[in-house]
Amino acid sequence: MKKIILLPLFIFLFLFSINAKALTINYGIAKTKDGNRPYPGDNMHNLIVNNNGYYLASDTKDIYLTFDCGYENGYTKAILKTLREENVKAIFFITGHYLKSATDIVEEMINDGHIIGNHSSNHKNFSKISREMMLKEIRSLEDDYNSLFNRKLSNFVRPPEGSINDTNARVLKDNGYISLYWSLAYVDWYKDKYYSNHYSYNNVIPRLHNGAIILMHIVSKDNMMDLKDIIIEARNQGYHFNSVDKIVS
Repeated sequence: MKKIILLPLFIFLFLFSINAKALTINYGIAKTKDGNRPYPGDNMHNLIVNNNGYYLASDTKDIYLTFDCGYENGYTKAILKTLREENVKAIFFITGHYLKSATDIVEEMINDGHIIGNHSSNHKNFSKISREMMLKEIRSLEDDYNSLFNRKLSNFVRPPEGSINDTNARVLKDNGYISLYWSLAYVDWYKDKYYSNHYSYNNVIPRLHNGAIILMHIVSKDNMMDLKDIIIEARNQGYHFNSVDKIVS
């Protein structure tokens, strides 16, 4: 009798486990060229756009620079200098570690008119933690930011590693957050690697498309070295750099 009862229970738990895993999204998007706009597939698209999220902006010549800031590697001040010289506004997604260890640079971002986004306090994978823990990660960073600068952190959130599940995606939406993913990215997060030979330029320019949301990491020397040329060439191709708040306005 016990075997008869336990067998349906085991089948239910097994099927539930499969279904739960299917609800998790590890975000990624295919590379495109010749101005083609990428598409991440129906599951990712629906999870993002149905929960107040964006991975791609309108089909216009406006494009958007976004930077992830986990820790400082000595290149951010030069990146900010280039953005000032070229009159480009970006969004910088910071972690708790970055806020506390590079407070002066975050203040420079603010003074230059950039948006500061929430990359969570401890960079925990949102698909593997509870809704309560996720909100704690977000709100802890908000509180620390407010304590340092006496101002409110923006409601733009970038889930660490681009990972989330449908439950936590809805929680973000229900709590007034905007999830911002990307439509153009490349391997640029290794702090000790410098590829040179216009590495970042060659990964961005051929893949530009209308409404591109470009992800860069501030630890990359290649990004620091190539940023000005990327901006100049993108403008030569008729693109305009805009601030991400225009995506939702």
